[in-house]
Amino acid sequence: MTYELWDSDTGNCSGVYSTLEAALEVVGSAVRRNGESTLDGLGLLAVTPDGDRHLIAEERDLLPLIGARAAAG
Repeated sequence: MTYELWDSDTGNCSGVYSTLEAALEVVGSAVRRNGESTLDGLGLLAVTPDGDRHLIAEERDLLPLIGARAAAG
């Protein structure tokens, strides 16, 4: 399983990560640097080995997932 961050405004994949924790760390770091507006248009997807994609969370729904990461730092 891999994890992808997608920008729905541009339709571009902004990163592929081997763990959920790595993807959430990137999101949390961006929120710490630039604020919650960083999440606008952002989606986090899980990708199965077969290539199926499943939405985990998008935009402000990512906040509970990064809660501790965004507060640290």
